[in-house]
Amino acid sequence: MPRRMLDDLYEKMPWDLIDAVVFDVGGILIDMSPEEVLRGLLPGQETMYPELLRKIIRTPYWNMVDGGSLTLEEGIDAMVGRDEALREPIREFMTRWPEFNFAVEEGVKAARVCRGHGKKLYILSNYPDEHFAYNERTFDFLQMFDGKVISAREHMLKPKPDIYRLLADRYRLTPDRILFIDDTPANIEGAFAVGWQGFCMNHPGKLIDFLDV
Repeated sequence: MPRRMLDDLYEKMPWDLIDAVVFDVGGILIDMSPEEVLRGLLPGQETMYPELLRKIIRTPYWNMVDGGSLTLEEGIDAMVGRDEALREPIREFMTRWPEFNFAVEEGVKAARVCRGHGKKLYILSNYPDEHFAYNERTFDFLQMFDGKVISAREHMLKPKPDIYRLLADRYRLTPDRILFIDDTPANIEGAFAVGWQGFCMNHPGKLIDFLDV
């Protein structure tokens, strides 16, 4: 039988069934708008934005940097390709986008609520190492987590099962008592595949309502 998300099984969070809550970062705890990043870095050059987003975000190289199979510099080179005129704006975006990150209030509040209920808190995220380190220095709330598994540090990517198993094994967690919160359906599927519970935070207010806050 297919696994079902926790909010499709229960109207409100069944606190007694969960020991640990694992949060994704992008879109859940911290986010950015690529267009806002470009407006901040390249004001008045709007005609370049679609091509830059195509070269940066909409390529396999973005995920390869997340997964650690390309360094940041290698990723920039790959994104530039034959378009040397775009090297500097691509470099600016790839090295400076964390400066434009902002906290997702709903996700941060949810983490604090889960902590208040005595749950262990973890992070599991596809993220470049350098950029996550920047966020750790910038956002104090990241210090409340009991452990973090970051894709580039482990050379693994969601939704492949090995990165989920790594977190559960490293922190000695029981799979079916882990709740994973992400905004990408495929990543929730990956959690299901290793026996975790899942919640897809795919519209504002959904998570806080489920936690009955």
